[in-house]
Amino acid sequence: RATAAGARTMLGAMSLLILVVAIRSWTQLGFTTFMPFYWKDVLHGDPRLVGTLLAVFLGAGAIGTLAVGPLADRLGARRCVVGVFVLATPIALGFLFVSGGPLVFVMLALLGFVLVSTFTMSVVLGQAYLPRNPGLASGLIVGFAIGAGGLGATALGWVADHWGLTSALAISASMPIAGFVAALFLPDPRTGDLG
Repeated sequence: RATAAGARTMLGAMSLLILVVAIRSWTQLGFTTFMPFYWKDVLHGDPRLVGTLLAVFLGAGAIGTLAVGPLADRLGARRCVVGVFVLATPIALGFLFVSGGPLVFVMLALLGFVLVSTFTMSVVLGQAYLPRNPGLASGLIVGFAIGAGGLGATALGWVADHWGLTSALAISASMPIAGFVAALFLPDPRTGDLG
């Protein structure tokens, strides 16, 4: 508590982090929402495997959170968030070029592994940006993740209705590019520097 009392509140950094979380949520909820329909209607996959696909995607995210956590402790949460967005874009876009089969599961597992792991790191960063209010920081991250993800899924649903599932998933897969650019401007919570 003594350390938190003397730490600096970084409201601008927190606002930018909320934007980064919103972008990540658009990607994650876009895939969670529309990938089952894409699997059935575009890839003509077995509808009985939809639950398995979602379990692979979200389960790999849980594993990614556990695996990336120690890495974030060594390298810093900010660097890991930036790095995850670099990896997420080619994996997400690569999913759209897979024609079916086991490779769909592999691509979804990789995407879940890198994408979902940013959520926990975002909470850690938020608490570092608002050291005197860690509960508020956690609530902002979780709240905006769910709320922005829901708004994003709604917008992507409109795109899917007008231009098809592939277009909606292509937008969702491209969102990590914006997340990467925004994350580059997140300051290090200890120094306030970028990098």
